[in-house]
Amino acid sequence: MLHSRSQAHTTTTACHLRRLVNFVEPRRDDVCLDVSGASGLATAIRPWVGELTSATAGSLPSGSFTLVVAPLGHTRGDDQIGLVRDLLRVCGGRVVLVDLVRTRAGDGDRIERLRDPDRTRMHTFHELLTLVERAGGRTRRMDVFTVERPIDPWLAEAHDPDRILQELTAELDGGPPTGARPRLIGSELWFTQSWGYFAVEPKSRPRRRRGVS
Repeated sequence: MLHSRSQAHTTTTACHLRRLVNFVEPRRDDVCLDVSGASGLATAIRPWVGELTSATAGSLPSGSFTLVVAPLGHTRGDDQIGLVRDLLRVCGGRVVLVDLVRTRAGDGDRIERLRDPDRTRMHTFHELLTLVERAGGRTRRMDVFTVERPIDPWLAEAHDPDRILQELTAELDGGPPTGARPRLIGSELWFTQSWGYFAVEPKSRPRRRRGVS
């Protein structure tokens, strides 16, 4: 049973990462900046780019990059706008933002913060688009989707796993929605996350005409 859960978690993570790499569209001549190791992207993308640098949101390098990938989940409040603004400044090509997306199915960001207290609140899809605009950018492409995962591997590093399990079990028994959309697959508890990838660029950059790469 433990092997089955571990295999399901590994498969889900690999599919998630492959989808992210496909969205990023890395090129052999890219000089890439991976901020805070966005979902293990550095390892997956390294064979596809010419050069790769990893950094944290609080210590961005001063170089010029053709591709930047960054998560927003651990950058708090208005700092997220400042981070996006800084990413657009150091990138002369494509900036890809990665974040969980809040849906109407309950307060999912509270469950995420129970697992990881350092995580900031989740935004709705429209809030993320507005955040990009406030940072001086515009969204060129996006991919918003759901991922269903086994709960046990996700809880392995949780700050309060017992409380999370209690709330998810209560929802299965008809209690209030948590936003995690739990369900039983066989005897295993699974939950759902909504993710968003956003390819953004500065508003000051001329819009690309159709048919022009």
